[in-house]
Parts: sequence; structure tokens; C-alpha cells
Amino acid sequence: MGSIVNALSKFGSAFSGLGSTLMVPIIIMVVAMVFRVEWKKALKSGLLVGAGFQGISLVTGLLGQSLSPCAKILFEKFSIDLRYVDAGWAAAAGIAYSTEIGAIIIPVIIAFNVLMLTLKLTRTVNIDIWNYWHYAFIGSLVYAVTGNLALGFLGAFAYCAFSLRMADYTAKDVQEALGVPGISIPQAASISTAPIAYVMEWIYNRIPGFKNLHVDVKMMNKKMGVLGDPIIMGFILGTLLGFAVGYNVKDAGTLGIKLGAVMLLLPRMVKVIMEGLLPVSEAAKAFMRKRFSGQEYYIGLDSAVGVGTPAAIAVSVLIIPVYVILTICFPGNQCLPISALAGTVYTGAISSCVHKGDFLRTFITSCVCAIFAFMGSTFIGGAVTMVANGINYAFPEGAAGITYFSPSGLSYITIMGLLQNGWIGAGLLAIVMVVFFWLTREKKAA
Repeated sequence: MGSIVNALSKFGSAFSGLGSTLMVPIIIMVVAMVFRVEWKKALKSGLLVGAGFQGISLVTGLLGQSLSPCAKILFEKFSIDLRYVDAGWAAAAGIAYSTEIGAIIIPVIIAFNVLMLTLKLTRTVNIDIWNYWHYAFIGSLVYAVTGNLALGFLGAFAYCAFSLRMADYTAKDVQEALGVPGISIPQAASISTAPIAYVMEWIYNRIPGFKNLHVDVKMMNKKMGVLGDPIIMGFILGTLLGFAVGYNVKDAGTLGIKLGAVMLLLPRMVKVIMEGLLPVSEAAKAFMRKRFSGQEYYIGLDSAVGVGTPAAIAVSVLIIPVYVILTICFPGNQCLPISALAGTVYTGAISSCVHKGDFLRTFITSCVCAIFAFMGSTFIGGAVTMVANGINYAFPEGAAGITYFSPSGLSYITIMGLLQNGWIGAGLLAIVMVVFFWLTREKKAA
């Protein structure tokens, strides 16, 4: 048994060690060839998708570098001193893959995905392997607070099952919004916003007057003329934000140029990804139709494919003041979400699809999700600090504790909150998962 675990650990470590930059093109190319795409086209698809993701990484990096100083100025003005500093997703991933659960999470989750496909509990084939770290992360936190490895893996499996099922449920909305058939988004952090988005959509559609209001960014752009152009809108928002935090004309204008570049380049990077995915998606549909008549399967991708929608881009900038206000005013908050600013572009990736591109609905939903993000990051802060100390992780300067600020706050509160109560909590979690699968039964695999 020990040799099997050791072999799985080596396989997982080797795979995760590739990093997302190299891993994504390889996976896309292999999947394309499995679906009988000619090797030349498969190679091009892999490289295009890889280039697109790398482009998004560069652009979101620019966004984080541009906005972080603004947020720090605002936080310093209010003399904020909180218990936990958000270490960011990169640190969280590194911590997750350095734990006992993380060492073998990749082959284990691949097997679990196959099991769910076999049992027809999901339609999604999750090839977003790098982001399996999310499952290892929550599993490691559960293990840290309970001391029970089995409960840790149960937490990882529960999070994976939720992500795959929710990816199925949102698949048609995602495909319609992005214009790419046969895909879904099981990335755990982003897909965790979907239940909130669907509840909010139900509420919006029952508010007199509001239910008939549709604020479409593209329509706004047309009505506003040149001011509605994404690059000009980004320049204006960035410049105003710069002046708001006390920048001089030069620095405010520079910030405006950078945010304008983000709003221009993100959709173009997503188009590069889509160009690479289309041949794979079409081949996958034909392959599945031929061998599994009447059944439909989806290729599970990173939520980066959804960040290029106009509503998601606009929300990525306007959500920053909301983060600052909640940091200061939300009761019980102990998280300083500095690193989260580099990922604001992911905030509305799923909800913009659920809300059919409606900016106002996406923004309000993102504000609600932010509340759960603050609750979740404060809730898991102690466990994250414990796990980080266990692997001798170097904390940011001046930080007594670290946490992970993520849209997946509701998932962490639910899964970890129940499992920290031991096997009684595991029984309650099983009931929650059964109810969840029953509520999503209309989207189950044929």
C-alpha cells in the first residue's frame, strides 16, 4: 500500500511541478489527439490555449500591480490592522501541493472524476488539472483542524463533486455567454459563486421594475459613443481611481492607461483561447456523439475563459471600493485582501454568464459574493496559518497569520464548517450533498 501511495505522490508532484504554463498546452494537445484531432491541429490548439492563458496571466498581473498600491493607500488611511493577510492564490496553491493530501491529489481526483462520469453524476471531464490544488487545499485545512486524514480527503471529494456538478448546471449559460459549445467551468473558486448567482437571479426576476431592467455593457458602450469604448472607459475609471487615492496627474494618468490596456487586452486573450478550443470542442462532440449516443459531455476548463466578458471586466475594477469598504466595516472581518486585488477579474466570470451579461446584476451579485469571501477568509485563517506553519511557509513581512481570500467563501464555510465536527459533521455534509444533487437533478447526465 505504501508503495502505491509513494508512486501516486511522485506522479502528482511531477505533474504539479510542471506548472500551469506548461501543463495546460500539454493537456489540451493530448485531449485533442484522444478526440482524433490531427496532430498538427492538436499542437496548434495546445499552443494557442497556452498562449491565451499566459496572456491572461500577464494582463491580470498588470491589473494586480496597478491596483494593489491604490488599495494599500486606502487601507493605510484607515489604519487597518487585521489578524490575517491574504497570501494570494499562488501561495495557497504552493501550500496545498506541499501537504500530504496535495502530494497525491492529482491522480486521486482524476480517478474520482472518472468514477462520477461512470456513475453519470457529472458530464464534465475536468482537464483543468493544475487547479486541482483547490481540492487539496480544503482537504488539508480539514485535516489540520480535525487531525483525521480520512475527513481531509472527504472534504476534497465533496468540493470536487460540488464543482463538477455545478459546472454541469452552469454549462449552457457559460457556452451561450462565451460562444463556445461543449465546455464547462469546474474551477472550484469561481464556480462556488454560481449558487449565489442563481439565487440572486431568482430574486431579481421577482422585483417589480428591476426584473425588466437590463444593463448591457455593449449597449451602454453604443449609447455612450466614444466614452463607451472599453479602452477609454478603462482609462477614465483608472484615472478617477488614481485621483481618488491622492495620485498626481502623471500617476493617475498612468493608472488610467494601464486599466485601459487591461480592458482592451483581456477579451483578445480570451479570443485566442477560444480559437484554440474550438477544434477540440467540435471533435469532442463528434467523438462522444459517435460512441455515446444521446449523451453529452463537457470539457472542464479554467475560469480564465470567462474573464473577457464586458460585465466581468467592468466589475473587476468597480468591486475594489467594495472590498475596501467591507474590509473596514464588515462585522467580524479579520482579513486584509491585498493579494486578492490581482484576481478581481475573476469575480464576475461565472455570474456574468448566469446573468446573461447584465452588468448591474453581475455587480450586485459580486458584492454579495464578496461578503461570503470575507466571512470565508476569516473563518479559515487559523487553519491556513496552522498548515503554513507546518510546512515552514515564509509569511509576508509583518503578518502574524495568513489566509486565502476567495469567491469560494461559501464552500469553505459549508464543507469545512461541517467536517470540523468530525463524523457527525460528515453525516450532515452527506445530507447537504444529496440535497444539492437533487436540486440540480434537471442538469444530470443523460
